[in-house]
Amino acid sequence: MKLNKSIHMLFALLKASLQGEITDNTVFAEVSAAEWKLCYDTAAKQGVLALAWDGVLGLPLELQPPKQLKFSWAMTVDKYKSKHRRYCQTVQELQSFYKEHGIIAVQLKGVGFSNGYNNPHHREGGDIDIFTYSADISRMSHREANSLADKLMEQLGNPVDMHGYKHSNFTYQGIPVENHKCFLNVMINPKFLGALDE
Repeated sequence: MKLNKSIHMLFALLKASLQGEITDNTVFAEVSAAEWKLCYDTAAKQGVLALAWDGVLGLPLELQPPKQLKFSWAMTVDKYKSKHRRYCQTVQELQSFYKEHGIIAVQLKGVGFSNGYNNPHHREGGDIDIFTYSADISRMSHREANSLADKLMEQLGNPVDMHGYKHSNFTYQGIPVENHKCFLNVMINPKFLGALDE
C-alpha cells in the first residue's frame, strides 16, 4: 500500500521525535501548504501532534510549515504541556489523598508512560488510570480499599460510574479517572480472582 505524502511526513516527524534523531529533510522537499495541513490534521486526530512538533523543530526553517500553521501548532503543543503537568499533579494529589485513608494508588499506563518519551510533556493523555489497594490488609482487604476509594470520591461530590468488573470511572477536578479493580485481567486468569480478597 502506497502512503500519501502527508503520512510520510508524519512518520518522519514521529521517527525523529521518538528516536531523538534529526528529521529526514528529504521527505519535506517541495511540500505544499495543503500537505502540511493534512499532516497536522492527521497528527491531531491520532493524538501525536505534540510529538510530531518535536520533529518539525528539527527541520531547517525553510522546510518547516507555513507560518500560520506553525503558530497554531505551537499554541496547541503549549496546551498539551499544561494538560500533562495538570495530570501529573492530579496523580500526586490522588495518591496523597488516598494514602490518608490507608489506600495505595498506583498510576497505570497513560501519563506514567510519558516518562519513557524524550519529551514527557508531549505525550497526549486522555484519562488517568489508577489501581487502588490496601496499605495494610490486617485493617482492610484490597477489595474493601478499592471500594472505599470510590466511596471517598463520591463523598467529595464526584459521582462514580461502575464499569463492569474492570474499573470504575469518576471525574476529579475536571479530569477523567479510571479506578482499576484488578491489576491483571482476572476474567482471562480466573485464578487471580481470589487475590482481590486478600
